[in-house]
Amino acid sequence: MDLSSFYSQFRDEAAENVRVIGAGLLALDAAELSLGERKEQINAVFRAMHTIKGSARLLGFEAAGQVAHACEHLLDGVRAGQRELTRALADELLRAGDAILELVHAQLDNRLAHVEVSSVLLALERVTGPGDEPVAELPAAPAPPVLTAAPPLDEGMARRPRTASRQTVRVRVDRLDKLLNLAGELAVGQQVQSTHLLALEDLRATAVQQQRALVGLERALGRLRFSAQEQGIIEGHLNGALNRGEQALRQFKGQAEHFARHVNETKLLVEDLEQEVMAVRLVPFSILTANLPRAVRDLARETGKEIALVLEGETTELDRKVIEVLGDPIVHMLRNAADHGIEPPNERERAGKPAQGTITVHARAVGSHAHLSISDDGRGMDAQALRESAIRKGLLSVELAERLSEHESLELIFLPGFSTALMITDISGRGVGMDVVRTNVLELDGQVQIESQLGQGTTITLVLPLTLVTTRVLLVDVGAHTFALPATACQGTVWVYPDNVRMVEGRAVIHHEGRYTPVLRLADLLDVAGARAFPAAQRTPSVLIGSSRPLALLVDRLVDEREVVVKPIGVLMEQQRRYSGAIQFGDGRLILMLNPTTLAQVARGMALVTRVAARDAAVRRSRLLVADDSFTTRELISSILESAGYEVATAVDGLDALDKLRGASYDLVVSDVEMPRVDGFQLTARLRQELGLRELPVVIVTSLASEAHRRQGLEAGAQAYIVKSQFDQSNLLETIRQLLGS
Repeated sequence: MDLSSFYSQFRDEAAENVRVIGAGLLALDAAELSLGERKEQINAVFRAMHTIKGSARLLGFEAAGQVAHACEHLLDGVRAGQRELTRALADELLRAGDAILELVHAQLDNRLAHVEVSSVLLALERVTGPGDEPVAELPAAPAPPVLTAAPPLDEGMARRPRTASRQTVRVRVDRLDKLLNLAGELAVGQQVQSTHLLALEDLRATAVQQQRALVGLERALGRLRFSAQEQGIIEGHLNGALNRGEQALRQFKGQAEHFARHVNETKLLVEDLEQEVMAVRLVPFSILTANLPRAVRDLARETGKEIALVLEGETTELDRKVIEVLGDPIVHMLRNAADHGIEPPNERERAGKPAQGTITVHARAVGSHAHLSISDDGRGMDAQALRESAIRKGLLSVELAERLSEHESLELIFLPGFSTALMITDISGRGVGMDVVRTNVLELDGQVQIESQLGQGTTITLVLPLTLVTTRVLLVDVGAHTFALPATACQGTVWVYPDNVRMVEGRAVIHHEGRYTPVLRLADLLDVAGARAFPAAQRTPSVLIGSSRPLALLVDRLVDEREVVVKPIGVLMEQQRRYSGAIQFGDGRLILMLNPTTLAQVARGMALVTRVAARDAAVRRSRLLVADDSFTTRELISSILESAGYEVATAVDGLDALDKLRGASYDLVVSDVEMPRVDGFQLTARLRQELGLRELPVVIVTSLASEAHRRQGLEAGAQAYIVKSQFDQSNLLETIRQLLGS
């Protein structure tokens, strides 16, 4: 029998069972459970692991089955009361669940797995007590069951009525995406029909005017003197024209009404189709939050903090694409909340707070949008510290920083490369998090809102559309061009009168809703010629964008507000930030969708100049020193750095590195910690004190992952700390580029 048809189902089943195992272990670790509740959770975890083992052995997933069997053996001891479920055991069982999924995916993808079965089994054996049976031994698979026919029903036995059940089918995501695109195309087609209907109404109005003109001509000719023969000829022609016109108008009216009914029916059908397509694509928010409790648990352990996670609104449904895009942003914000927001227990107690901090993830539907917020009750954000960090990293001038409001200072966290961390670690500090969050959300036509109170905590809210079939936009004319703005980003429209314009600090402003709002032409931001001059002699329409500090963009004309389908703009224009998509109208025109966030940044002088060329030039000039006593590690890191264009020298330990630093100059040092003679911490401290190299960036790459070791690296003077078990080539290169750039 061909078992490959069951592989996809097994993968989904294994993922669900691993989720059950993780949720159960976290509940056992974090919650105060009664004896009965605890027993129920342990049984649920055991059953899930047992199911994985049985299915894996049956379908030939030997590696995954071997790990599952070892876990099942340990869980059986816990269930029987022979072994205590310690935190160390729970940690290894969670890691084993991750390993099972990796082994399953690797076998299905026909590639080498990123985990070794022997290492997983060894880690499990380390947490077993003396006298335990070995867990690495996998018993032989039993013989396959013999299938027999079910006995016939007795003649007198009444048949059980079949209960109604919802039948489901599995559909590939790419087919759902295609269905979504087709629904969008139908929406565009319906708009084309509406355009044709308006054109028909215009033609009908023109025909009515012509008919009235003929009647007027008949009356005028009747007042003139013609012979009887001439009068008859004229009346004959006019009456014929009038009769034909009336008949044509009746036929035209009937066809127009029939077409109008067809357009309305099509509109209703398209709307129903859109709703059904969205219903198919909607998935609960709980899919995204399933792994968050474990992520927060790991973050708490890595940072040495006590953190509780509260999940609310998990039944809120979102489009599958929104869920996929939100995965990384949610994790970024959780890591920031754990690392930057929540204080250490002793610091919280000194501030009169409970030792355990709380992170709350909340989802709710508000009209046509979903609001997803991540809140913490930590230290909050210091606006002055944010401004100073931006100045120190060269992201902002001193003059511009002084002009920022408190809320604008908070939004500095969204600048690429921004970070307030004193040392770059695998948790945070690389400055590549919140700008990615905002970029991903903007691509979904959403917004990011931030609120923070010093000493009380921070809340970041993502506002996202529930539907991705169509987008509501505001159309404006600028010069000879028409542009679209997302309606969600527009706070309203305002008439700007010349008498109301004032100059404050060299900038044009108007007084609107109790405060001064900057005013400038949209044409100037887009480099569009032919637009109305400013200030104009008469009133000028403007669009308000931005939530914290609105900005009035002057346009030539407000055209319309409508539902549209936004298409990507392609690779030729994807590098620019002013336009986020294109819209095809029913008359064939293409309209560009504007990115309000970029426009606001350009308008306020906060747009960053791309530094890629300068950074690449710096890379070619940079000389790096790699210190590691392992030949393999030393050569691997050197190869990575040389491939990226750096000039690299190596040292066999810390003492050798100090000798090389005395004889030559380097732009950055990459060092291991555990080395003979002089270790990495000592190397960092001595190059600061003995050699006076206080500004030389030091990146520590080590297997020591505890918070105490990270703190020791910071105290020694290192700027970055990367754990080898979580080593990623791109993270290393990005960290080095940031340190060299700063």
